[in-house]
Amino acid sequence: MEIRKMRQGEEPSAYSLMCSSLDEYFAPEVVSYFMMQWSSGQIVAVDLFGHIVGYLAGARLPNGRASISLFCVDSNYRGKGVGSMMLNHFRQAAMMEGISSIQLEVKDGNTFAFEFYRKRGFVPTERLEAFYNDGSSGTRMVLDMGFGNRRITYMS
Repeated sequence: MEIRKMRQGEEPSAYSLMCSSLDEYFAPEVVSYFMMQWSSGQIVAVDLFGHIVGYLAGARLPNGRASISLFCVDSNYRGKGVGSMMLNHFRQAAMMEGISSIQLEVKDGNTFAFEFYRKRGFVPTERLEAFYNDGSSGTRMVLDMGFGNRRITYMS
């Protein structure tokens, strides 16, 4: 398994994985948008045959923050450490660029994702009512990278 920055031309494979792994609809152009916005923040997991089996789309936010906008792992590779390796790679890339915190949103009912992020240091910070396209709600979670002068107030 190789974890690396996504390369130009791999957008269709990442999009295909998104469509088969996520329960939201995204326009095909979304992957190219993230690639143009912050190419260092686009992380893929590639199997021995060169197939993308994981995709993480990061975006830069103001004030030294980043967001994980999309994160999916092929169902055949879940529970095998691929997501953890991808998240670690993204975290290192963000730190190298001076990012002080990473945020993401987790859909209500996705207890696996919520626990995955919580175990890796993300803390719930905000309730997001009717946040998703289908009207469902979620929770914003934040990982403070431990440097910078930005302070985060956590919800109880």
